[in-house]
Amino acid sequence: MNRRFAMAMAALLIADVVGAAGALKLCDYRSPQTDLTSLWLSANYRYFDSPTTPGVDVNAGRAVVSFNKLYDSPNLGYTLAGVGDLGLVNLGLSDVATQASGTLRYYIAEQEPYFGFAGFEGGYATGQPLPGLRMSVGAGYGRFSNVTPLAKAFRIQSILLERKAISTALPDDTILAVGKEIGRRIEYADVKDLVATVVRLLEGASGTKLDARTILMVEDEILATGRERYCGWAVQAGLGYEVVDPYDGPRDLVVTAAADAAYAPEPGSQLLLRAAAAGPFDILNQHTLTVTASYERVLDEISSFQGSIALQRVKPVDADAVDSISSTFQISFLVGGANIGISLSFGKVANATEWSKDLSISLALKLL
Repeated sequence: MNRRFAMAMAALLIADVVGAAGALKLCDYRSPQTDLTSLWLSANYRYFDSPTTPGVDVNAGRAVVSFNKLYDSPNLGYTLAGVGDLGLVNLGLSDVATQASGTLRYYIAEQEPYFGFAGFEGGYATGQPLPGLRMSVGAGYGRFSNVTPLAKAFRIQSILLERKAISTALPDDTILAVGKEIGRRIEYADVKDLVATVVRLLEGASGTKLDARTILMVEDEILATGRERYCGWAVQAGLGYEVVDPYDGPRDLVVTAAADAAYAPEPGSQLLLRAAAAGPFDILNQHTLTVTASYERVLDEISSFQGSIALQRVKPVDADAVDSISSTFQISFLVGGANIGISLSFGKVANATEWSKDLSISLALKLL
């Protein structure tokens, strides 16, 4: 079943990429400053005790937290990321898989993608004697950009089409101009002035007059939060030092390499990728590899999908590699006054031969 969900996640992503194959793409937009935060929480717990069977039948649950923070300015940038997967049985921890990383980047020149960095990588999984932690410094290439203003411009176009305020899609240069104005929001003393500028651009390109209700919906979209999108990539390499060896081995000087990527195929979706590797100069015989991926997609006004995968491989010197994997896929719905969630998780801790599987369905309904 985990393969089916992974295939479904890939199918959603491919559909996004194909659907975003037009002339103007979100990742064509460049912002002077980026400051975005994403936090996801998925949790479930079930207790069931049948009088017909001895003991408690089910007393277990799982919680998964995923966090991403990105800041990028002309001279300085930083990235923070973390994933925590906790399994609970009889109100106690049964298995743990966590990863955390951070990178501080100093750009050599404004608007140029070359940077020096200092960062850390850490992680712990059930089966490791100790959590691993290493610090590193080095150089890299790449930048990230907040494309949320252009995503808002595309969503405003969708509003106009749905309300039949316009009969055809707006020209790309108009969409881009609207996005740039939204991106300059901090320069406007009053948001009403920004809305008026955006409305003038829309009416000038479409040749129609927008009604008061439509203008209010445009303003709501400009002010909306919670659907931030960003694009970009960065690669870096350097030297690091193992502050804590996960298998209580010698703390070595290590070679490090990492790659980060963010892609927004269309206004309703976001893909984040990260891969990092570290080891001594004999890196093939001893290394730590971490890979994380997360994907979010708004399906419609009442439903959304989110999936994440985290892999950690620790290869001790002259010993077999130990793998830990966790993945979570969830769909949430808002139906009337009810919040319905479906969550499916898979995990494989170090030294385990089988995958753990966890399916939960939740419902919250206010009757009065």
